[in-house]
Amino acid sequence: MLNRGFTLLEVLITLIILMFGLLGLAGLMAKGQRASFEAFQRQQALSYATDIAERMRSNRALAAEYAAAAPLLAPVGNGVRFAQIGGAVRNCGTSTCTPAETVAYDVAQWDGSLAGASESEVVGGARVAGILRANGCVAATGAAIGACPAPPATPAGRFFFGQRYTVSVAWQGRDATSVPANSTCGAGQYGNELQRRVVTLDVMVQIPCP
Repeated sequence: MLNRGFTLLEVLITLIILMFGLLGLAGLMAKGQRASFEAFQRQQALSYATDIAERMRSNRALAAEYAAAAPLLAPVGNGVRFAQIGGAVRNCGTSTCTPAETVAYDVAQWDGSLAGASESEVVGGARVAGILRANGCVAATGAAIGACPAPPATPAGRFFFGQRYTVSVAWQGRDATSVPANSTCGAGQYGNELQRRVVTLDVMVQIPCP
């Protein structure tokens, strides 16, 4: 009568095959987590870009001032302007502001969002933003569209003048990919340009004629 069962060699071979399968599964899970993290950061960046774009549309007469306050060569996101709210920057959340004061307040709020002011997690005494080392920029794109005729040729408040702006939010990605070609926002601030990530919004702002 023959003895039936597994030999020690067969068990070892089975364990080795299983080990390679589990290693592959672990690698796949790690890759999925990295992709999920990148997607989360991109979604957060898009949310921040949309926020300032809506603020610009709400204060459209001074839309150009947003570009002057957050240019490509001096992006916001370090939290310095946010810390000035209530001091050098008038707090428009608790008091009435002029359009110019609203620009400063909006940019300061955006600066705080990018710096993680709304985040509850703190690392090393500093709040951690939803995205890593965020930078925000606003730039006018091309020439103005249209022109306002001399009053009283048209009713006051009618839209005739428009300007396109590019709102960009940059951050540091985890892995090296490729250099973004859609914006220079945050360029040179992450060491390796292959880790710089950028999302952009093309914003048309229509300004009412006087």
